[in-house]
Amino acid sequence: MVESFLVAMFSSMLIVSGSLYSYRNMIQSRISESDIEDHKDVIDMMDDPYDLYEEEREEEITDIKQMIKEEKARQKSNIIKNTTKNASAMVSLYRLVPYAFLILGFITLNNNHVLHVPLYLLGLGVGVPIGYLFAKRLFISRSLEH
Repeated sequence: MVESFLVAMFSSMLIVSGSLYSYRNMIQSRISESDIEDHKDVIDMMDDPYDLYEEEREEEITDIKQMIKEEKARQKSNIIKNTTKNASAMVSLYRLVPYAFLILGFITLNNNHVLHVPLYLLGLGVGVPIGYLFAKRLFISRSLEH
């Protein structure tokens, strides 16, 4: 009976860890491709260090809101392009191999008549937060340090 719990727990841990790792890689590659600029340049900082001309900024904010609406409309038309762009994280080996382990583990437990469904479901539930904490410590915390 313990086998059901362990197989499910390790499977869900691997799935969560692999998912976070592949999404982290996708985000890092997108960040390296993009060019981020500061909204307030050096001259603005010297001219208005205490934001005394806030009214002008509010007009800029409304312009930015309009630009965001236009960008959202444009993004809706590019759904297929965005889906294929994100497909690398959805179909990575870091996610497919743990899912294969989950399926094969379930079939193996069932064929050997040692599958205990309540313990299997409990193992799936326990593995998710453990996998998240494991992945956070390994992948996310280390990438923030660099």
